[in-house]
Amino acid sequence: MLGNLNTLTCLAISGHGCGRVKSYPEVGSLPQLPSLTTLLLYDFRNLETLECNEFLRLTSLQMLHVLSCKKLQNMAGEKLPSSLLQLQIEQCPLLGEYCKNKHQHI
Repeated sequence: MLGNLNTLTCLAISGHGCGRVKSYPEVGSLPQLPSLTTLLLYDFRNLETLECNEFLRLTSLQMLHVLSCKKLQNMAGEKLPSSLLQLQIEQCPLLGEYCKNKHQHI
């Protein structure tokens, strides 16, 4: 049992071994994590779409780091929590190109 996640501040989610995941997170799949300030998503090899609207539930999120998602090319919804101070995208060449053409808040 994971216990109370209300005080969790940092979470890393690996997609290693999740070869079928093309869109993340699924609607309603992220639990309420009121204290989460840092989220790292990495190694989702077939991930194509990041569902940004799902991150709006993370009201304390300050840093979102997306790493090594080679097929990631879309940020659906294009809204991120207003608390977000830093968005890092590394080793996601298709998403990097996508973001260059978008508004500065994305």
